Amino acid sequence: MEEKFIQKSVALNPEESTGNLKVEKLWELMEDHPYKEKMYAEFEIEKIKNEVIVIDFIDTIYKRIKYFSTNYKRKLIRAEIKHINLFEEMLAIDGEKKKEIIFHFDEYLVVDEVKQDLKTVAKYESKNTYLDAYVMTKYANSLFKNGLSDLARQNIQYFKDLASSSDNYNKHRSYRLVENDGVTYLRGITSIDKYYEYGVDFAFVVSMLAFHNFMKKNQGVEYKIKSAHINESKLEIIVAEKFKKDAGEFGKVSTAIKVSTNDLGQGSLNFLNIINVGKTNKDGFYLLPKQNPFESNRVQISHTTKPENVFATLKTMESVLNTSDRFIKELKEAKTIKTPDELRMKIQAKIDGPRSSFGHIKRLSDIFKTKIDNEITNFSKLLEMCNKAEELEIDFDLKDKLRYIISDIILYGSTK
Repeated sequence: MEEKFIQKSVALNPEESTGNLKVEKLWELMEDHPYKEKMYAEFEIEKIKNEVIVIDFIDTIYKRIKYFSTNYKRKLIRAEIKHINLFEEMLAIDGEKKKEIIFHFDEYLVVDEVKQDLKTVAKYESKNTYLDAYVMTKYANSLFKNGLSDLARQNIQYFKDLASSSDNYNKHRSYRLVENDGVTYLRGITSIDKYYEYGVDFAFVVSMLAFHNFMKKNQGVEYKIKSAHINESKLEIIVAEKFKKDAGEFGKVSTAIKVSTNDLGQGSLNFLNIINVGKTNKDGFYLLPKQNPFESNRVQISHTTKPENVFATLKTMESVLNTSDRFIKELKEAKTIKTPDELRMKIQAKIDGPRSSFGHIKRLSDIFKTKIDNEITNFSKLLEMCNKAEELEIDFDLKDKLRYIISDIILYGSTK
């Protein structure tokens, strides 16, 4: 996959940020969104458009998302299987020649207008989603990998011919495209009437409005964006309260919210309340508490949720944002903190295990090798190790997996 489709970290430079953004400016990200009008009314943008949202680095993230919305134009088409060809072709994209999987649409619909002859390059899981319908994903991918693309095309053509002669095989689906630098990519395949587009721009706008509204109701609360990883279809930002509270042996902690969206396939929009652990002048690391059956620490919205239900859910965000005191109580009651070296060993075992995804990251393993005396006063050494692990520049998905491992072991002593 081209470098430009990889979810990358956004540099947060204090010298390049004012930490301010006018609501009216933020709203510009919704210019082409299908639910713009509904959102405008639901969030009463007309009343608050001149207000300024004050969150450290909000303007930096705004500029990055604006770049994607400007340079990656999303489109939605509908097509029938009988009008689709799938094959491999050598293409030159961004000055580099390579084999790509092509979806060619003989005929397709844009809203209700019939169009012909559209070539798209498969990205993400679009190829596998298409092949899954015929339970031939593994077989076809093996053919492509071994230079037998013509044989793969013959198999796919067989099903296209079936679709042309029988409605039982002629599925009608939505194909979600993105255009960049003159190339059209197919980024996802969904049902026609059970998928709602929310996206990176939507996730950022509604989350910033939610934080802004919470700060207006709770004087003294201030937020800072601590990290952000973005591409045109996926986003994760961590927003933490700027002022930390005392949590005993855990030192200073603050509530943080992980806002994420995956605008592909069965992805969803998520707001997860987590704990930022660290000294006042340090970014620290993050612990992810398990979901409490009585008090939710997350909001999860699938892409099958209707817009009116999404808006109603987003108006109940206050219960997710206001949880720092409950989390601090949970931290102080953690049963396992009297044996910091046992926790260190569990983390190291997870990292170095035979099925671990972290085996190739020696720097990570080295962090947890130093033995810790099993005294409560030395628990801070384990926290320092966790902080160093958080600071490592490693693959985005691995970093998140590492957070879950550390959280389960420190909070619950889990080895599963």
